Amino acid sequence: MLRQVKQESYQNPRNYGTLEHPDISYEDSNPVCGDELRIDLQVQDGKVADARFSGHGCSISEASASRLTEEIIGKTPLEKVKQIYAVKSKVTQC
Repeated sequence: MLRQVKQESYQNPRNYGTLEHPDISYEDSNPVCGDELRIDLQVQDGKVADARFSGHGCSISEASASRLTEEIIGKTPLEKVKQIYAVKSKVTQC
């Protein structure tokens, strides 16, 4: 099941691209494997109103970024900072 979710998220990424005027933008890379990802957030009324990711990397990092953007919309940024760092740690472990 997890493999299917990862494959679907990688082949058909959600929220791919950048926001024109993000309130929060974070990008990082892993020089070992070459992954480079950026996550942009638009915050409204204290919650994430929109989220996008861009960059390139392995299927795991891109699928994780796609899923993360789906999960954080509607949440407060502070609630999801831990998830962003969790994705970052997965990217740096490949």
